[in-house]
Amino acid sequence: MQYNKLGIKQRKSLFVTAFLAPGVILYLLIYAYPIINIFLTSFTNWNFKNLAHPEFIGFAHLFDNYKALFTTDFYYVTALKNSIKWIILAGVIQVPFALIVALVLSKKLPLWKFTRNVFIIPNIISSAAIGLIFVNMYDPAGGVITLLLEKLTGKDLNLLASPSSAFWCVTFAFVLFGGMIMLLMLSQISSISGELYEAASIDGATKFQQDLKITLPMMKSSLGTSYILACNYGLLIYNEIYLITKGGPDGSTYSIGYYIYKTAMGSSKLNFAKANTAGVIMILLGLTLVSLLSVLFSRRVDE
Repeated sequence: MQYNKLGIKQRKSLFVTAFLAPGVILYLLIYAYPIINIFLTSFTNWNFKNLAHPEFIGFAHLFDNYKALFTTDFYYVTALKNSIKWIILAGVIQVPFALIVALVLSKKLPLWKFTRNVFIIPNIISSAAIGLIFVNMYDPAGGVITLLLEKLTGKDLNLLASPSSAFWCVTFAFVLFGGMIMLLMLSQISSISGELYEAASIDGATKFQQDLKITLPMMKSSLGTSYILACNYGLLIYNEIYLITKGGPDGSTYSIGYYIYKTAMGSSKLNFAKANTAGVIMILLGLTLVSLLSVLFSRRVDE
């Protein structure tokens, strides 16, 4: 009876609230609470000795965990540098490569559907399987890539034993696989009106000029999304590192995600507070990255 007395707007508000409530509750429990907990425990002393009772380190030493990461922890500094490098490489290599493939496929040349499907295959396979494939390809005892480079250089190689080459071994296990990004761009290109290209052709514009003046400006929003996805993956990379190098040699291929795992679970000296401190920095870095890319690729109303 009370519900029948409510106005139309009140009924709609009540319905929307009831509809959204389960999702909001799940978000608060599954996402919001862990994130808040990560921030709070980054200001504690928390390891295997006081597993059930993290100890607040006091306001006088509030940021000691953060200072320790940047001043005394070689592995974290290396992980931060590597993660930033992988973010940049994802933006410089993965997205432009996927864009070029999408532009070529949009011309619908012979076998374009076959090429599209082949390009997507690595993204269908799990990153764990990709990691195992590359481990075998880099195998010094007979890996395909190792043998090929040995024939070109005339030297015996162990790519995973050198810090510089190990970094690039991990990089090429993910940076060229932009199938999903390519699909996103290709769908955006297909939604552009063909009349624009017809008008440009009548005016004498070449295919390259059409892509430069029509396609790319119309793809601004999808390019922004692509950069967010690619750079975010560069920040979160973990499986490839764990399976190919396990952070070696000498911690040279650590990422922030792998550092968090090793600090919280992967060693005998577990330090949950330090791992969560690294997690806070990772969250802030990700938010900053998304915000900058969103602003960079935002489309003004008058465009």
